[in-house]
Amino acid sequence: MKILITTLFVFLFTFSYSQITNNLGKKAQNSTEKAFEKKVYNRTNEKPDSSEDSRSGGKSSAQNSDFISGTKVLFEENFRNDAEGDFPVEWFTNSSGEIKTINNKKWLQLSDKGSFTPIKLTQLPENFTFEFDVTTTDNYNFYSTPLQVVFTEKKTKIDQIWNTTLKRKEAVIFNIHPASSLSGSGRSEVFVIADKKEFIKNKVDVPVFSKNNKTVHVQVWRQKSRFRMYVDGKKFWDLPSAFGDVNYNQVIFFIGTYKNSNDKLFISNIKLAEAGEDLRHQLLENGSFSTTDILFDTNKTIIKPSSFKILDELGNVLRENPKVNISITGHTDNVGKDADNQKLSENRSKAVADYFKTKFKISASILETFGKGASEPLNENSSEKDKMQNRRVEFKVIK
Repeated sequence: MKILITTLFVFLFTFSYSQITNNLGKKAQNSTEKAFEKKVYNRTNEKPDSSEDSRSGGKSSAQNSDFISGTKVLFEENFRNDAEGDFPVEWFTNSSGEIKTINNKKWLQLSDKGSFTPIKLTQLPENFTFEFDVTTTDNYNFYSTPLQVVFTEKKTKIDQIWNTTLKRKEAVIFNIHPASSLSGSGRSEVFVIADKKEFIKNKVDVPVFSKNNKTVHVQVWRQKSRFRMYVDGKKFWDLPSAFGDVNYNQVIFFIGTYKNSNDKLFISNIKLAEAGEDLRHQLLENGSFSTTDILFDTNKTIIKPSSFKILDELGNVLRENPKVNISITGHTDNVGKDADNQKLSENRSKAVADYFKTKFKISASILETFGKGASEPLNENSSEKDKMQNRRVEFKVIK
């Protein structure tokens, strides 16, 4: 009888999330639900499978992180101004929690059955990065709650019932657990909700988060509809059609029940930043990309450090797509002699190519460089703003 009860308990735990969401993943049974399925199919015509490529973009992307933090910080929280033992002033919860200091760093300890929301985080751009640290108490129990993170659209007051967080009309949800398998390895699940129905659900092992490594850094990268999730720089989710065409404006940390009273989850170092455009999409799908964010010292070919982020993102795209040949074309404004501008634009495009070859080991055979000087302006160079727009670098797929 004891064996039967234990087996039943494990089964109920495994499916608790589906029970909380009231079986959102059931197949459509009537014409209304069939219409919904058609809408979902138009939004994405493929679901993630259990292959490594589907979840993390291939082994190489797990080994060489392509995550790039956004440069325009919109929200930060490290709880430095909150008193030990208090719940932070600028957060909302329908449960409870308190500030704890662990290794000289302040963390928000999350109590069970609750939602935890930063009040001042009220807008999620269509391109953003979201990062936070998470840690647990020692020997975190297999049966205790995972940490759920919810990106959603809030139209009314925050839900007052703890389990209604997962019933939003639109939401992208993922969770992480340091011991959600009997082997002790971590795990993550992902759920995408549209029109209050679940149409993407999957799970993957996350060995970097475990009882032996209980403190990790979690990173999310949204690029329009695309959702990527990383743990300690390793990519575990890459869904091209996750975010819908709605006004995502709320982040919720959500947890269920702790099995043991000693089990606790803690979060800290939370940061939301606006990110750049999806360069992968622009270059590989549109075939071209132009930017004024690659800057050089005046009248020189020395690349400014502020340009490294965008160059690194492009470099990762090229490294992951070695059969794509591109041209790199430099442009200048009309200040100075035409011959000097022509030479300068040629050398700057070569400097960009050298950056890719040196840092990302990109083959010279797939890179062609050109310079157009001031011969193809986008405007009349009548103001400093106009001149800045003309000082650009263009990338085009040529094969």
